[in-house]
Amino acid sequence: MNSVKIKDRKHLAFPETGMPVDNPMSSPERVIDAITRGVLTGRYVPGQKLIEADLTQALGVSRGPVREALKRLDAEGVVTLTPHRGAYIRLLTRREVLDLEIVLESLTALIARLAAEAVASDMSGKRKRLMREWLDFFATARASTPELFERRRQFYDLLIEVGNNTQLQSVMPTKRVHLIRLQTQQFFGPDDMEKRLAEYVAIAKAVIAGNPQAAERAMRRHMKRNIETTMAMPPEAFAPD
Repeated sequence: MNSVKIKDRKHLAFPETGMPVDNPMSSPERVIDAITRGVLTGRYVPGQKLIEADLTQALGVSRGPVREALKRLDAEGVVTLTPHRGAYIRLLTRREVLDLEIVLESLTALIARLAAEAVASDMSGKRKRLMREWLDFFATARASTPELFERRRQFYDLLIEVGNNTQLQSVMPTKRVHLIRLQTQQFFGPDDMEKRLAEYVAIAKAVIAGNPQAAERAMRRHMKRNIETTMAMPPEAFAPD
């Protein structure tokens, strides 16, 4: 397993935290922020070991804040702390992935429905314009384009923004969702990605049309197929149960 070496020492606030750039972070928060950004950008992958000495040197903090940060991330299910072995980016079992996807089916269906309701009630058309850019991308993207993976990660953030619910961002398990993507995307074939693109198009179209029922159905279809795909994946895609 590869050790982590963080190259960028400059503090940059992470968008998903909602914390502005000029809001000073505590030392543990800086470590959490750096590891979180690393996970969401794919710099750190499931099963990768986190070396305390590398983190302290790269971020200019002592071991105390690093250990505190790792404990917090362990509680969130992003990091696994093992006695005598240290900290690793969490590698999920098949059961953990399936359980999370079952939760996500209901949560993302709500996200899609609220986005469609917001578009329907937005007289200015601003929310619809936000969605159209993403529809155009998904409608023309190829399954192998690198940008697809980044756009796919951001899609749910956009739906939450359009839906304008103040609590959804905080309850969406963004970091764990991305762990699943990093862990399983190598097992997706071109046909699977083409189907996913078609599903994103269907969701976006329903939201743009301001049709909450259609948006919820499209999202549930997408999530149910995710569950079926997870069940069919080989054992090597997951941590042992």
